[in-house]
Amino acid sequence: MARTKWLLAVVLTLIVVVDIVLADVVFNYKGQVSIKPISSPITVVPGQCPCGCSSWSQTINGFTTTITGYTLSTTSGYVLTTPLVQFDTAAGGTLTMTLTPSKYLANDYVNGTMIYPTPGSFSLGVGNYLLIQKLTLNTAVSSTSITLSGQYNYTPTPGVTFQYSFSETINPPSANVMNLLNGLQAFYVPHVYQGDNGGTPTNQWPVYYGPSTASQYWSYISTSINQPVLKMVPSSQSWSSGVMFWQEYYSGGLVTISMIGTYSYNYPSASVYPYVGDGYIIYLFLKPTKWRISSSYNYSIPYVASNIYTTAISPVQGDVMFPQSSGTYIVVEWNPLWQYTYRTSGATGQWDVWLATNPNGITAYVGPYPSPNLGWPYTGWDGIGTGAFQPNPGDYICITVTYNPSTNTLSGVAYDMNTGQSASFTLNLNGYYTPPGSGSYVFGVDETNGAGQANWAIVYVNYLNIAGIGAGNTRLGTQIGMQTTTSISYLTVTGNRSSIHVHIS
Repeated sequence: MARTKWLLAVVLTLIVVVDIVLADVVFNYKGQVSIKPISSPITVVPGQCPCGCSSWSQTINGFTTTITGYTLSTTSGYVLTTPLVQFDTAAGGTLTMTLTPSKYLANDYVNGTMIYPTPGSFSLGVGNYLLIQKLTLNTAVSSTSITLSGQYNYTPTPGVTFQYSFSETINPPSANVMNLLNGLQAFYVPHVYQGDNGGTPTNQWPVYYGPSTASQYWSYISTSINQPVLKMVPSSQSWSSGVMFWQEYYSGGLVTISMIGTYSYNYPSASVYPYVGDGYIIYLFLKPTKWRISSSYNYSIPYVASNIYTTAISPVQGDVMFPQSSGTYIVVEWNPLWQYTYRTSGATGQWDVWLATNPNGITAYVGPYPSPNLGWPYTGWDGIGTGAFQPNPGDYICITVTYNPSTNTLSGVAYDMNTGQSASFTLNLNGYYTPPGSGSYVFGVDETNGAGQANWAIVYVNYLNIAGIGAGNTRLGTQIGMQTTTSISYLTVTGNRSSIHVHIS
């Protein structure tokens, strides 16, 4: 029986006989001692965080955690901040933790308390606690796994201590689009960039900051961080965005795009400061016919954008580019300004979803219109989902979006690995969008500014297509989108993004 479940596994009744001899007088005593099982005051709640950043489970002696090495490169080592474990406490007490010495370790903090190289203690009340670990490694987690072990004690009352052990295995992150973590500077696929500045194309962003220049990006919060980043948009520009596109062959079935983003500076002159926005965008299933993934189209993609003059698309949106595409594609935005700078009836979360097509590159049709959850005058699903948070400068934010053609369902989660906060959504697209067939499509990741202004950047992008799951419900070789399968309304965005009118299909 697990030590975390019981202090003792048996119930014993002992008969104690004591003889005391004093001269010729013998005093005889008899007593009874009962030993009963005691429930542990601290138990492990099995769980995991999105993006595979970590997962943990109970063992006979404590817990074990598997962690993906999403590290931040610094001059003192590779910093790994991620959830370690979640506890339920039936009684308040003192938790003491430490790690066994290892050549890989420099230092370790849990919920802000140092536990290595010296043990650390902190108090817990009665309740549920997520422990966030900030571990500094002497080496990158780029090719082989690292296993660490440790101990923790819990003392609910003086003189009573429960002893446990734990282990954590740190695995290298796998990526097939881009990976700038653990000393890597890896772009695995051909790709193109496009920047927008208030409706005007620009080649000033996105821009890559490598090991020799990355400190410039991070200088706002630290002089010791040298983590390479792909800066998508500058903090000084309102109504701006930057995107990276690449091509994949979609085989049907589930498709998931994951990226890790961050920022180091929240522009103090932004209209919504100190709140930060406007967040991250993921594009799915573009079918461009007037551009392609080629160096000749780098920073030269035909598109229109939803700048300050097109706020009818959503009350919280930022600068969203709608590239040329002959078929309908999906645009998903996580905007942390939702629920902080703006709230409205029908908007429960922080996600926007639009269906768009732009056949000629100068007129984008964005729908559905009116918004299914907000109504007129907005378009698309705006402010949907559950949960809301504002990330801090330097936090790693994991954005994951999954499309399932078998149910025609779109889902997403934004997760702050430094705090454990999250925002998620699930959306059924039946009646609005037909699952795409197998074929080559363009996908993209974007960061955007609007009322909020930050120097948004990304460090990791991965594409996953699990062929066969739901493939039986796809129409092979075709992409039939909103315009050809439904009779719905959508907004028309034309030319330089300053002209909008409603068009009924």
